[in-house]
Amino acid sequence: MYLKTPKRYQRGQRRSIISLRWLWLWLLTPAVVLGGIYLYNNRDAYIPHVESIMSDVVDQAQDSMATVTAPTPLPTENPTTQLAAADSAWIRGAIEEAVNIYEDVTQAVPNSVGAHYRLTLGLIMNGELEAALAAAERTITADPYDPNAWAIRSMALDWNGRYGEAVGSAQRAIELAGQDNPEAAARAQAFLAEAYYDLGQYDRAISTVNRAIETNPDSYEALRNRALIVQNTQFDFAAAMQDIEAAYALAPNLPYITIDLAALEYRETNTDEAIALLTEVLDLNPRNVSALQWMGSLYLNTIGDTNQALDYLNRCVEADPTSIICHYALGRAQVRGELYSAAADSFTKAIDLGSTNPYHYWWAGRAQVLLGSCPAATNYLQTGYLIAQENEDEALIGDYEDQMRSCGLLSAVEVTEEPEATEEAG
Repeated sequence: MYLKTPKRYQRGQRRSIISLRWLWLWLLTPAVVLGGIYLYNNRDAYIPHVESIMSDVVDQAQDSMATVTAPTPLPTENPTTQLAAADSAWIRGAIEEAVNIYEDVTQAVPNSVGAHYRLTLGLIMNGELEAALAAAERTITADPYDPNAWAIRSMALDWNGRYGEAVGSAQRAIELAGQDNPEAAARAQAFLAEAYYDLGQYDRAISTVNRAIETNPDSYEALRNRALIVQNTQFDFAAAMQDIEAAYALAPNLPYITIDLAALEYRETNTDEAIALLTEVLDLNPRNVSALQWMGSLYLNTIGDTNQALDYLNRCVEADPTSIICHYALGRAQVRGELYSAAADSFTKAIDLGSTNPYHYWWAGRAQVLLGSCPAATNYLQTGYLIAQENEDEALIGDYEDQMRSCGLLSAVEVTEEPEATEEAG
């Protein structure tokens, strides 16, 4: 029996008359040839585009290779090591060294109130008051709820002459310290007392600083500020000496306390003790402006060594060219050394920096007189004479009158009451 096999199971297929492969070949070949001829004839227009594409491909490949073969980033220095070095310098009393390190490390530890606090206090002691105020603001940013941050801001504001703001900052610190942090509360009260003192509110200043010592008897800030207040308002130098010695015993590494003690020793004519204390500061902080100024004045006025005085006071000006007191003290030493032209320049610099001290004007005029130029002295003497009269400084007024009389200037600045209007004048 024969079975018909379906077409799908048949082994052979009928061959097509037209081959599709040959058809595509004949269709594509002319297109490729014509396209190649077109590109060749227009190669100037296409070559830049091709080069740009290939350049991008090469750059991407190079970047990929560089990323693959890039060295491992070097580890950053652990701020703990720098903090330890700064703290060690601080404890030794090398405040200038400590400040240099704290300025770097605080960038790595932006929330460390302790590091920012010490940086601010160090800048204050170095006489860099504007920088200290900026550092105090960063201390607040580190932790706005830390009473110590607001306390050191108060001190920075006060030393910059912004007494009212200093009061507000100290009061905020006291509020944040509350009853649970007596050390911070006493510190803030001490700075508040200093601001009151600088505002001329002496009774409030002494009551506030006494309260600070009651809060924390070991507050060197409060002991130092009470010494400042009682010696300048109550003239109790024995009590001031007792307080500043106690503060020095608690914080012998802080130059401003050591310098205050040296100043009291200087007043008590304990010259050797004063020199030893100031030397102690300058050995570790050779650019401390206050110590340099005190040492220069001590050598000039007590020891009588003009050359040593000039050395320290020139260093003082170099350390802080904007210091009015350094320029004035240097001028006094230059007069003593008969360097009258240099002295005139120093006094003029002090006045140009903004001094309104009548003594500075008197010496600026005196230096010009010593140079034989009364005309150059006129403006200084007339201006300073009016300031001395406003201050009711009788001794200085007499000195001005003597100096101006020698230059024939007194009649030009004598202040007399205006004559009453007469009937004719009316």
